[in-house]
Amino acid sequence: MNKVFFLKLIIVLLIGFNAVSFSKFYRKDEIDRCFLEEDQNYILIEKNKINSITSYLYKDNNDNYLSKLYDNNQEIEIEDLIKSDKINEYNKKIEELLYLKYPKFVVNGLLKNNVIKSYVLRDNELVIYFNNYNITPIINELLYLKVNYNEIKDYLDFTFILDNTYENEIGYNYTNAKKSIAFTFDDSPNKNKTNKIVSYLKDNLFHATFFMLGNKMKYQKDLVLSVINNGNEIGSHTYNHKNMSKMTDEEIKSDFNLMNDLYKSITGNNLKYIRPPYGVISEKQTSLIDASFILWSLDTNDWRYRSSDYIVNYVINNVKDGDIILFHDSYDETVEAIEELLPILYSKGYQIMSISELFEIKGITLENNQIYHRAIK
Repeated sequence: MNKVFFLKLIIVLLIGFNAVSFSKFYRKDEIDRCFLEEDQNYILIEKNKINSITSYLYKDNNDNYLSKLYDNNQEIEIEDLIKSDKINEYNKKIEELLYLKYPKFVVNGLLKNNVIKSYVLRDNELVIYFNNYNITPIINELLYLKVNYNEIKDYLDFTFILDNTYENEIGYNYTNAKKSIAFTFDDSPNKNKTNKIVSYLKDNLFHATFFMLGNKMKYQKDLVLSVINNGNEIGSHTYNHKNMSKMTDEEIKSDFNLMNDLYKSITGNNLKYIRPPYGVISEKQTSLIDASFILWSLDTNDWRYRSSDYIVNYVINNVKDGDIILFHDSYDETVEAIEELLPILYSKGYQIMSISELFEIKGITLENNQIYHRAIK
């Protein structure tokens, strides 16, 4: 038996007998296969070296992550790379960036003590992977956070590279990789109910479109601005909720101009969308107004059933990618349903957005004088 073969045999035996205590040993000659512990095979998927610090990231067949950090071959913890008097500030920054990327209900689950965090050091960023979290509803996606060193440079206790420019991960940066739908609310604004919905949307990093009545807008200008300032958008639902099919051409044009003037006096912008009350509009009438006519593909009938359970179940059982969903922010039951629906839809891979955002992400240009029910080509 030659010496090379004998050494290889000894290494294999050491790995086999010391799997459980792997965290205490380190080999300079890297291996792709890490260790076997409780029937879980961990594979080395990323290794990075920054000066004297080396980071390793491993993953098993169930997408569980495990990381190891070494400084000059001595195993260390992430806290060893943070200035001792800056750990609280570092933790607050990580929490802040998590809320920027993920809905509130997700972050609340990730901040619990039982969550396992794995760390990777790259040249310009720290990446944190999360495992063993308990989030309701269940999230079936990889949860991680990329933290550019610019965000935590004052807290770190090692030498690193700073990017001249960088972008944080923001939940509002919607992606084609997920299903996309638009929430729309008629007969708005409605004081506390509208405020609650805007707050729920913000907590979940979503947007919506509110089709407002002029005779309500003029008395709730601050609420109109709050809707806009939180990333949502507003369309016309006429001034007094009149059936447009019973209006003359001049009345239709006059009503829209009145709505647009009111909206512009509050926001400085012009209205781009209109939703006819009752969804009734003729092709001839659409030619009278330079705006896009937004109807819907899924009507919750919340005004009829007045049940949050009904609304939630109806949407979950019928929603499809590209849908425009009709609600009214006039009812407590609808507000309750929205609070419950947003996390459920997120967990099912949906992102909820305004009409403009939905059609943009679907690659559809909204045209004036046209009627739209769904965002599909």
